[in-house]
Amino acid sequence: MGKTKRVNIILSEETHTKAKVIAVLKDMTLNEYLDRAIREALERDQNILGRIKNLK
Repeated sequence: MGKTKRVNIILSEETHTKAKVIAVLKDMTLNEYLDRAIREALERDQNILGRIKNLK
């Protein structure tokens, strides 16, 4: 995985519970589930980074 960073996030109890249950059902840790979700969101939003480069 390479270098890692620790991030504290605040989730509603409902969001945390749903994410934890889904992670368990997928045989993943909550950390693995959230890491995957964030990486997928970054891929979807990759074009935003391109817009920043074009401003320079």
